[in-house]
Amino acid sequence: MAESDLIVKTFVIRRVFPVCAVLIVLYVFKKNSKRINGIVSAYVLNRAVPSLNKATKGQKQKLFSGMWDQQRKLGRDLKILEIGAGSGANFQFYPSNSVVTCLDPNEYFHGYLEENSKKNGLSVNFLKGFAEKMEGVEDNTFDAVTCTLVLCTVRSVEKSLDEVQRVLKPGGKFYFLEHVAAERKSITKFFQRLLNPVWKRAFGGCQIIKETGNEVQKAGFAETQVTPFNGSFPFVFVVRPMCMGIATK
Repeated sequence: MAESDLIVKTFVIRRVFPVCAVLIVLYVFKKNSKRINGIVSAYVLNRAVPSLNKATKGQKQKLFSGMWDQQRKLGRDLKILEIGAGSGANFQFYPSNSVVTCLDPNEYFHGYLEENSKKNGLSVNFLKGFAEKMEGVEDNTFDAVTCTLVLCTVRSVEKSLDEVQRVLKPGGKFYFLEHVAAERKSITKFFQRLLNPVWKRAFGGCQIIKETGNEVQKAGFAETQVTPFNGSFPFVFVVRPMCMGIATK
């Protein structure tokens, strides 16, 4: 082989091939970015379920105990809609044999939902959609609607709550647990305002300055109970102010 051919071959192997490989990878990622993001997000959140539940387990047990009372009064299994169900972090707190419709924009949670529902004796179906516009969900359909750590990401809490009331049966209950804005003039509120623009971009639209509890109280439910508390998320003090509650249609 001529020396010039060897130089060209070496250049192609060491320079051209790596560049082409990088360009191909970038092209594939760009073309499939939504799919890749969906798959990765579903995997990561499913792995994070034990940690997320550990931070609010006591509160969730207390909150969702109301479902067992509701089930006894109705004398039948509950029909539940969970907004932003993710991979099923709340399933362990629901009454067995409940029928759960899982609303989420990420279709790649579906497999995890099926797996986690079997562990907890639930029947589930998946509905791709958003809280602000629950297309395909009829009025007065569900005994209960649940939502935990989701309203921080929606574009409009008001529209989401309107939809919740629309799909609940008369007397149905909305169970919610969310992180919220801290008290005005507090140091935590100062840092929430400071960090919110970056936080929103880094965590999929999540905002740490929303006053969700107040929004629920103003939404027009027949009865609303809101309980503030501090979560136990380690090292993340800006999301420790939280609230939970039950609103009845």
